Amino acid sequence: MSTSENEAVFRRFVEEGLNAKNIEAIQAEICAPELVLEAPGIPTADGQANGYEIFKQSVLGFTGAFGNLVCTLPYVVAEGDIVAADIAYHGTHDAEFAGVQPSHEDVHGGELWFVDFKDGKMTSVRICEYGTPLRTALIAAGAHGAHP
Repeated sequence: MSTSENEAVFRRFVEEGLNAKNIEAIQAEICAPELVLEAPGIPTADGQANGYEIFKQSVLGFTGAFGNLVCTLPYVVAEGDIVAADIAYHGTHDAEFAGVQPSHEDVHGGELWFVDFKDGKMTSVRICEYGTPLRTALIAAGAHGAHP
């Protein structure tokens, strides 16, 4: 697959998997079954052995907790079989996420994603939060007078 095709797959993930909350319908098309996931809070061995399933559950948990979630891609750089992207997001925290009860506050954040591709499918996803990490932002929003 070409660099532009890999980038298109990643953009599809953001639009359909995150914004349209449809990861279950597209995951088999865009992710290799042996997907390796490296992300905050995910033990390395689990991400290597069960990355495909953990990825799906993580996306479902994230999109389910923020009913009006909007993700954008301020920056995307693709080179060969690697796509690097800045995913900016915001949404109202309406359901439990990462052990944090809903704050009903608008939460903004961002993550840097480094994704390896093979044959048009994501094989490795490395996620690095920046700014105020999501869990910290959720706890802070809940501590500042959020509605129960």
